[in-house]
Amino acid sequence: MRHTLLQFGYLYNRETSIWSRPNYQGIPYTDGEKVEKRIKFIIDNASDLSTLSDDLRYHCTDWPTRYHLSGSRANILRPLASSLQGDILEIGAGCGAITRFLGECAKNVIALEGSLQRSTIVRARTRDLTNVTVVCDNFNDFQCDYKFDAVTLIGVLEYANLYIPAQNPTLSMLQRARSFLNERGKLIIAIENQLGLKYFSGAREDHVGIPMYGIEARYCPNQPTTFARHQLTNLLKDAGFTYVEILAPFPDYKLPISIITESGFSAPGFDAAALIWQTVHRDHLRPKFPTFSPELTWPSIVKNGLALDLANSFLIIAGTEECAPTFPSQILAWHFATERIRTFCTMSEFVLEGNRIKVNRKRLYPAAEEPVVGTLLAHHIAASPDYIPGEVYLYQLVRIVTRKGWRVEEVCKLLQPWLFFLVTLADKEGRKVDPSSPFSKLPGYMFDYIPQNIILTSDGKFHVIDTEWTATEELELGYIVFRAISSLMSQVTVFARNKEGIFTAYDFVLAIFRQLGWSISRKTVARYVSLERRIQAEVTGGHPRALNKRAVICSLRRKLLPTQSFGEMSRLFNRYHGAVRICRRLLVPVLRCRHGVRAIDSDFSIPGLFICNEFYSTGWLAYKPLESNC
Repeated sequence: MRHTLLQFGYLYNRETSIWSRPNYQGIPYTDGEKVEKRIKFIIDNASDLSTLSDDLRYHCTDWPTRYHLSGSRANILRPLASSLQGDILEIGAGCGAITRFLGECAKNVIALEGSLQRSTIVRARTRDLTNVTVVCDNFNDFQCDYKFDAVTLIGVLEYANLYIPAQNPTLSMLQRARSFLNERGKLIIAIENQLGLKYFSGAREDHVGIPMYGIEARYCPNQPTTFARHQLTNLLKDAGFTYVEILAPFPDYKLPISIITESGFSAPGFDAAALIWQTVHRDHLRPKFPTFSPELTWPSIVKNGLALDLANSFLIIAGTEECAPTFPSQILAWHFATERIRTFCTMSEFVLEGNRIKVNRKRLYPAAEEPVVGTLLAHHIAASPDYIPGEVYLYQLVRIVTRKGWRVEEVCKLLQPWLFFLVTLADKEGRKVDPSSPFSKLPGYMFDYIPQNIILTSDGKFHVIDTEWTATEELELGYIVFRAISSLMSQVTVFARNKEGIFTAYDFVLAIFRQLGWSISRKTVARYVSLERRIQAEVTGGHPRALNKRAVICSLRRKLLPTQSFGEMSRLFNRYHGAVRICRRLLVPVLRCRHGVRAIDSDFSIPGLFICNEFYSTGWLAYKPLESNC
């Protein structure tokens, strides 16, 4: 490969370890100089550069660092790992998150990046991988007579308008990518869906930052452009690809938690919607106030066969007639748990075997022992359990708290059968658990026995799934209930207004305990919070941001459904309007006083009084833009 680069005029810079043509200036694409310098500094000082590096994950403190450093970025290609063992051309290497994974899988990788600064970051991220060659060049000008086993366009195709000078830049980019493939080679694309459901719910278009921009097709010729499913399929066929597979990553391709195949959406007994709605809260680009509840919407979409058309993004594999299908129809989905210390990271594959669905789990860090035992938890992987068809019990709770006028009593009514189930299981082992006392002890293996991991089957029975964690000590019944409530609050993106007028998570927890007949102090809740924080820290390797003291006392008001938020805003606006009318009445005598003060000021040279400036301060004038609309 390097001989080929020399042949086409590329030179190797020994100082940067990057190939480029003389006098190449780079493309202007950037996340910002400060951001990229910070990413470079973190990578330069990291001792572990691997995809699942605990060192790098510790620095994932905001969206840019998560996007460029998180091991979850590689999840989009994990199902394709066996197809990525040959020679790979990565178009648009960015800051090297995907490059790193490719380098760990493939025989050889050419990482093509148009930005000079980003090329140095890619090289830094792969500095210990001799099979990765970093080339700094614009894809439109890139030359190489080598034919690859796979070419990737991960988050790149949408930028064709900016860097491909052609009548149809997207088609031209696809044709050019195809020209670098060998006969059995495959093009791998990850891209946002122009008609993704989150955009209908009010999310900003990812590149332009304006809601409804993509679904209204308001793209200009010089802007990044996304496409819907059928449009992409037609573009690929026009580019000469005869074989196209489309999969749906959730919440999107950037940090996917689940990836579902076309077979997964139609397989009898497989609840693809359950995988989807449980990822909604993990979408970092979701709207703050969605126009509807995504958790309630996805099951209807899946049921009506629209899931692939409305997925937030796509994973596409395209090839020619010589290509064999990448995935057999028996593979339904994958689920990843990678926001953890690497020894705890796992991948689950859902496979149809005859009339049964098997869940094949494996650790992503092979060096980990089985089980992995920590201070507070032990982690173990069950050997290919059967998939249990039914409803995730948590979903019944979700339906309650997203309905206007819900009551705490309704939540507890659903929690009671689950609590009885736990007590009965403990009783079968000879353990006497008093359900009237939150301080009764449950065995440590019930740590994961929360509604999120309970399936309610059609015969009305509970079945526990996904029990990978076991506490090393016994657990209070009250703490398990606290975990169940915390899970509910973290999963639900929008709450409806409740009858009791509860607006804080803290009060919600206390109200649940009171309704269950338990007398629990805030000090006890704080103890549960502290334990959960320590457990999360052990799993993630750092202080959890999703559940800490601040989060437990956070306001549910920010999670109100917009239809109710608007109602609340309307009431507040009416009160504000009344205050404005009062201010208007007060303004007349104040202005008279102001004229009087001016007269005194001119006569006696007294500096302007504070009250005169007060009514022209920022706070006072804040109402003026609204006043004209009152």
